[in-house]
Amino acid sequence: MIQGKVLKITGYYRDPELLERIMANFRKLWVDIDWINARKVSDDGLYEIFMQIKDTKNTQLAILNLSKTVDIEKVEVLEDAKVVQYKFNEKGEIVDGNNYSMVIYVPIYSKVTSYSWGEIVGQNIH
Repeated sequence: MIQGKVLKITGYYRDPELLERIMANFRKLWVDIDWINARKVSDDGLYEIFMQIKDTKNTQLAILNLSKTVDIEKVEVLEDAKVVQYKFNEKGEIVDGNNYSMVIYVPIYSKVTSYSWGEIVGQNIH
């Protein structure tokens, strides 16, 4: 069981400041970030950023503030997420143990709550 919340953030990457603003949003409210992964999903600069944050008294406020941030389309809280960890060596092969170069976290979920501009814009079960 994870101790925190797993988020999927959809936003436009116009410059490196996007990632800095996301990180600063949580740090200014003392919400720790456990991990973060990002990937480009379209040629116009749309990115999906997955992250796990600690659940504190300021977590919900940080999520709402992030959903109001410039270039952020929506923030989705993956309510029942379980996280699968994959370790890769320098050749790109999946490995076990401590001989790895990179770790990717993949959330598996079925319930999502979406926020945009500080309001809930959707709740669904996949």
